[in-house]
Amino acid sequence: MSSEFRFDVHPSVVFQLGADLISDDAQALIELVKNSYDAGASYAKIEIDTQASAKVASELTLFGDQVGFIKISDDGHGMTREAIRDGWLVVSNSAKRAQKRSKLIASGARTPLGDKGLGRLGAQRLAENVEVFTCAVGGDIEYQVGFSWHKFEGVARLSSVEVQAIEHPAKRKHGTTLLLSGLRNIERWKGPDAKRELEERLSELVSPFEAIEKFDLIVTVDGTKLAPAQFSKRLRNEADSTFSIAFGENELSATGKVKLRYLEPGGHDRASVFAARVLKDGGEKLREFLQAQTANKGFRASAGSGKWFLKFEQTWDASKLDKIKADSDKAKADSDKAKADSDKANFANPGPFRGELDGFDLDSLPEQSAFGSRKEFRAKIKALAAVRVYRDGFGVRVDRDFLKLSKAWTGGGSWYGLKPANTIGFIAITAAGNPDLVETTDREGFKHTPHYQNFELLLEEFVGFTHDVLEFCRRGTIDFCDKYIAEVAQVDPALPPEELARRVGSHFERATKLGEEIETIRKATATRVDELRRAVESVQQQPSLFGPTKEAAAAQKVLEQARSALEKMQLSMSNVAQWVQEAAKAREGHRVLQIQIEQFTERLTRAHEAMGLGLTAEALAHEIAAIADGLATRVADAQRQIKSAAVPESVKAFVRHVDAAVAALRKQLAHLDPSLRYVRERREVIDINAFLEEIAAYHRERWREAPLAVEITKLSRKDFSIEINRGKLTQIFDNLFLNGEYWLREELRLGRLEQGVIKIEVQPPLVWFGDNGRGIDPAVESSLFDPFVTTRRGGRGLGLFIVREFLESEGGSISLYPERNKSGRYYAFELNFSGLIHGADERE
Repeated sequence: MSSEFRFDVHPSVVFQLGADLISDDAQALIELVKNSYDAGASYAKIEIDTQASAKVASELTLFGDQVGFIKISDDGHGMTREAIRDGWLVVSNSAKRAQKRSKLIASGARTPLGDKGLGRLGAQRLAENVEVFTCAVGGDIEYQVGFSWHKFEGVARLSSVEVQAIEHPAKRKHGTTLLLSGLRNIERWKGPDAKRELEERLSELVSPFEAIEKFDLIVTVDGTKLAPAQFSKRLRNEADSTFSIAFGENELSATGKVKLRYLEPGGHDRASVFAARVLKDGGEKLREFLQAQTANKGFRASAGSGKWFLKFEQTWDASKLDKIKADSDKAKADSDKAKADSDKANFANPGPFRGELDGFDLDSLPEQSAFGSRKEFRAKIKALAAVRVYRDGFGVRVDRDFLKLSKAWTGGGSWYGLKPANTIGFIAITAAGNPDLVETTDREGFKHTPHYQNFELLLEEFVGFTHDVLEFCRRGTIDFCDKYIAEVAQVDPALPPEELARRVGSHFERATKLGEEIETIRKATATRVDELRRAVESVQQQPSLFGPTKEAAAAQKVLEQARSALEKMQLSMSNVAQWVQEAAKAREGHRVLQIQIEQFTERLTRAHEAMGLGLTAEALAHEIAAIADGLATRVADAQRQIKSAAVPESVKAFVRHVDAAVAALRKQLAHLDPSLRYVRERREVIDINAFLEEIAAYHRERWREAPLAVEITKLSRKDFSIEINRGKLTQIFDNLFLNGEYWLREELRLGRLEQGVIKIEVQPPLVWFGDNGRGIDPAVESSLFDPFVTTRRGGRGLGLFIVREFLESEGGSISLYPERNKSGRYYAFELNFSGLIHGADERE
């Protein structure tokens, strides 16, 4: 009886696996072209004809009366009778899958792109009938197999679908022709708009950046050869910045180049300085200035060649990146040596890949020899702007903003990184090198495996590099121009804005007084001029101007007065000239003040974001406290009631659990409470040793389920009490604990540590705080305590900055302990509480 029952497949499954999994006609075409590529063909020729019958495509067609056809021809290795019967006609059966799995790929042969055995089913989107003409290498027979999709309707089993097969003498050495007749949507291929749309789609699905190795794709529609977009050197030469990424083994490397014209700042004053001081010497002084600033950066800068002004480079050990995913399928080593080697072996390596990005400044004029107008240039870039992924030259369907550039871009005027609307680029992977980057069945992206998550993470690191480089260049250029403006104004750039404003105000006060003096002189001069006029008139009436007459003497006196007035006016004009010079300096100083205010405003905006989080935390703490109090009251009532009632033990256990949870929540709030604003300024004498034991106990309780520990060593028996606000001290050590915890958990997650240990050593007035983790990234050694500096993915870079600010505000300090771990990295902090020691003034 059991032989009567067996699995079979209804023909409708073919439609679900085919048309439903291929999203559009262009994708269906490319899936068929991939079959030609996998067959080792040197070309694939697509002919689309919306007017002729299938007879035009082949005299041997089984569907000669069908109008409209798609013909795909190649010179691949073709198929044998067995390959057609056991492979091509068996849904989801693919010899490619077995090849990939067993690595049985001949030397020099292509690794197959496909392995699901479903791509050919997408043909049902395109036409009613399918025919394949194929001749295998070394064969003398060409096999013709044909069927109609409508035959799948009305039959109960897939094996009942009618398939016609004919044998012909071979007329070619090898290859395959796929003939699709009876086009389903014939209007889809007609007219210039349809051709243009198909060209655009083919540019997404077949790499326009570089030719596919040893493979040509030729496409004609109604006799017109299509020309899919190609990112030629002419277009890419117009880029203002270009970046490349390469990953192999465990090393990720990135390079970037920028043109000088891209660095021109906005604003009249800065633009003037740029033209006068930068362009004049080809940017030599600016280059020296910028290169000197990279000492504390993770990347290296050098002079560019040709049209490129500067070149930047950076490398990473990918296995040590924050949030990297481990390969759960790989066994972990036991011995110490094997354990060290497993750091790389346990990394879910996505395989080697590379990529390039070109950034265009749409506000700059391109070389007019390359484009007719700026409008044409802008339209071209906006139409092509996207970052796409290509496997062996064939597109993987991903979002146009695959690198998530828009996620980082705020849209503000001070954003200097790449923007999705003016960035063109690609990421190139291969079937052979990236087998663990698995595409989804519907070809709409990748499966989210650990290998793909690491692929994304490496690309995020690359995007961060592009942003850091561009922001560094643009802001560095602004600083260079601002420095020159300050020199012209004879104003120290480090002068506080308040003092600069006071100086500017004093200049304008002097200007006001000079204005009053000038007005007095103007009136006196007017009076003398009037007297002089009358005297001249009187003298003119005399017969002899120089005779010994009274009128002549009076005229002489007036002329003397006029001379004296003119002398005073000359002196005043000299004062006016001096005032004008001082006013000019005041104006330049005012420019510097404006620049400083702009910079301060931007920093203040970022500080407000951080303060907003603090206010939210404060409000949330009070709300949670109120909720906890209410919940505690209800739990107490419930406990009283269940004592006298017959209730299941499970209910009693639940109430006890809630009571314990409320107690734990209150403990957390009590820990947070000293940091809140309303108690922040209360200072008290705190025993450091007791405080450290208390805060360590708190964190040990938090870590009770994790392999994390705290070791406190007292190197002196001396009392060690300091005078400080408890909330500030709590935040200081909380930030250190949380920072250490984060990185230790990363090492534990990747299997590089069996136990994470935070080590604290106390010797008045110093406390050393370190751990046995990876240590501090050398790229941020010199800027670790600056705001917004972090290597933590998603971090704000404020924790250690707050620690430094709190300590310095109380007379303490924090620095890196000058000793390195076995990886050559700093691994501990030195906290100096000498300015906070209780009773220090009395002992002195």
